Amino acid sequence: MVTEIAIFTALPGNEDALGQGIIQGLEVIRQHPGCISANATHCIERPGRYMLSVVWTSMEAHMIDFRNGPLFSKWRSYINNLFEGSPEVFHYQPY
Repeated sequence: MVTEIAIFTALPGNEDALGQGIIQGLEVIRQHPGCISANATHCIERPGRYMLSVVWTSMEAHMIDFRNGPLFSKWRSYINNLFEGSPEVFHYQPY
């Protein structure tokens, strides 16, 4: 099991649109058979910042299967052009 943490920062003026896009996109991520759970949270101190947390069956399920499959582009279509640069993405495993 691997947990993906991705931090997105909205472009100015797109804070609500990014949040709504992430929420809509969660349903797409959850369709992948390698996804165990997916949720998003909103930063209190930085309102334009969101954290996506996805638990995958394996690193390969995320980085190879999901990212190279059709669900990834569908997921990103909900949030494209709403966030700054590239999201900060890290993977964690139980310690």
